[in-house]
Amino acid sequence: MGSRLRRWELIPEDTPIVATINDPRIVHGQYGRQVQAQIRVIQGEHKGAEFREWFSFAADKDDGQEFVSYGSPLYNALAMVEPSLDEVLDDDNLTEKQYQKFIKQAVNKLDDVTIMARVGIKAAKNNPEKKRNILQQGSFGHYLDPEEGFEDLDMSP
Repeated sequence: MGSRLRRWELIPEDTPIVATINDPRIVHGQYGRQVQAQIRVIQGEHKGAEFREWFSFAADKDDGQEFVSYGSPLYNALAMVEPSLDEVLDDDNLTEKQYQKFIKQAVNKLDDVTIMARVGIKAAKNNPEKKRNILQQGSFGHYLDPEEGFEDLDMSP
């Protein structure tokens, strides 16, 4: 029987991973409203490693209105599961209720999505010794299995 003790170790900076997004939910914290998710590595040397990730909403400086910033990690995550993201968020007739419903449904669709990403390391501002893993901005997207469909290829001369 193996050891029942597991130490939390950081995945080295710039390490490519294949992982799933698990338990995504909208939370309110010291940085405003965010989408919190658990990232679980499912392949390779760091298989089984997990870390928490937060995707932030932006807020207008003048009126405080929340929005999804184009190209942000939140935008990239939602775009993986909502092909009509731009169309919906650009709709001037979208009510607040419709917006909240759309965001909630999109966040729920993130559960168990498999991604490819590069891992970064972030240190707490008030405690530089306390470090955690993050997804590097702009580095994650849908995972496409290179073996999938391979056996269906016509290899005849």
